[in-house]
Amino acid sequence: MSLSSAEQLRIELTEALAPVFSEYPGTAVYLALSGGMDSRLMLDCIASRPEWCSRVTAIHINHGLSPDADLWQQECQRHCEACGVSFIGQKVTLEYKGQGTEAAARDARYTAFQQLLPRQALLLTAHHGSDQAETLLLRLFRGSGLAGLKGMSPSRKLTRHPDDERTVVRPWLGFTREQLALAARGLSWIEDDSNQDQTFDRNWIRHSLLPSLQVRYPSIESTLIETTHHLSADHQLLMDLLSPVLDEAVSECNWPATAPFCLSVEAVNERSPRVRFHQVRYWLQKNGLPIPQGKKVWHWLEQALSAGPDRHPSLRFDGVVVQRFRQHLYAWSEQKTPDSVDCIPVTWGRGTIAPLENSQPLPEGWSVLPARQCASKVLRREGQQTKTLKNVWQENGVPVWLRDDWPMLIYQGDILAVLGLMNECSSKCEPVDILSLKWRQGAIWRETTE
Repeated sequence: MSLSSAEQLRIELTEALAPVFSEYPGTAVYLALSGGMDSRLMLDCIASRPEWCSRVTAIHINHGLSPDADLWQQECQRHCEACGVSFIGQKVTLEYKGQGTEAAARDARYTAFQQLLPRQALLLTAHHGSDQAETLLLRLFRGSGLAGLKGMSPSRKLTRHPDDERTVVRPWLGFTREQLALAARGLSWIEDDSNQDQTFDRNWIRHSLLPSLQVRYPSIESTLIETTHHLSADHQLLMDLLSPVLDEAVSECNWPATAPFCLSVEAVNERSPRVRFHQVRYWLQKNGLPIPQGKKVWHWLEQALSAGPDRHPSLRFDGVVVQRFRQHLYAWSEQKTPDSVDCIPVTWGRGTIAPLENSQPLPEGWSVLPARQCASKVLRREGQQTKTLKNVWQENGVPVWLRDDWPMLIYQGDILAVLGLMNECSSKCEPVDILSLKWRQGAIWRETTE
C-alpha cells in the first residue's frame, strides 16, 4: 500500500529531526512549544521515536497576552504528557523598551530560554521556509543589508556570549507552511487569534501581501526561500573575503565593566566607508551587541573616528555606552561601586577584591575607597616618587570611564595602593599583601534574537 502525501511528509519531517539526535548524542534537547500547529507537529514527530522522548523537554513560554494564556499552557502540558515528553511552563512579563509587542514578546521568550537551558543544550524551533520568506520581506522593508536579508540560519548560538555552548536549531527551514499543514492533519493545536491581527507586520505579509503576490507569481514563496539561500551564500563569501580586514581591526580588551573586544580607529580609518561599516558591525557582533537601526549611531561613529586622539566622544546605545579612548573604540556599561569598604571580600564593578586566604575585616585605619573620593590624595611609596592619580591613569592607559570608580587602598588618609594596577607598597603596608583584585571575563554581551 502506498503512503498518502500526508504520511510521506510526516516521515520526511521526522527524518529532518534525526541529525539533531544523532550528531549530538549526549546533549540535552529542548523544544520551543508554543502550542501552535508548527511546534505541535514537531512534538508529535518527536513522539514517533520513543528513544527521542526521554531526551526532550518542551518549554512553553506563557506571555500572558491572551485571556486564554493559562489554558494554552495547560493544553501544551497535556500534549506533552500524552507524548511522554517532559514539560516546563514559564510565565514571563514583557518589557517594552521602545519596541512593539512582537519584539517585546520575542525578547522575553529568549530571556526565559537563557535562564532555563543548561550550559550545553539544543533548542529546537519549528520555524519553516514560509517563516523565512516572511522574514526576508520584513527585513527588506526595514532596509536591511546583506547580513539581514540572508534570513534565519539553520542553527546559531543562543546568545553571542563567547562561552555560550547552547545552540538554536531550525531543522524545518526546507519545508513550507502548506506542507506542515498537510502533515498535521488529525492533530489538534492552539489557534491564537492574534495571528490574524494584521496590525502586526508579519501577519499582514502572511495574510495580505503574499496571497496578492501569488496571484501574479504563484511560486513567489519558494522563490523568496531560494533567494535567502543565495543571499546567505553571498554573505558567507563576503565574510570569508573580508576576514583578514575584520580581524585586524578588532583586539581583545580586559578592562573591567568593558566589552571584551575593542576596535582600532587607525585600522578602520584606513578603509573605505563600506568596509568600515562591516568592521564596525563585526566589532559590535563580537561583543554581542545588536546592529544599530537608523542613522544616529552611524553618524556618531563617523564623528568618533575622525576625532582627535585627546577627545573621548561617547554615545549611549542599547543599554551600554560606546566611546572612543585614545586610538580605540570601546563599549562599556555603568557599574555601581561602594562608597567605601572596610571588610573584604567585596564585589567591585565586574571584579572582586578578596583576601588571598580567609575573609577578614581590614585592620584599623585601613579602607578601600573609589578614586572619586580621593581626587586630592596622592600615591605615596617608600623610596619612589609621589604620584598623582592623573599620573597613574596616564601611565597605565586607564580608560576615562573607569577612573572615578577605581578602588584605592587607603591608610590613614593616604593612598597606599591602586588595586589591580599598583600594589607595591613600603614594608609598613603589610596588610596589602593579603588583598587581590580579579576582574571577571565576559563583561558585556547581548542575546541574539535572529
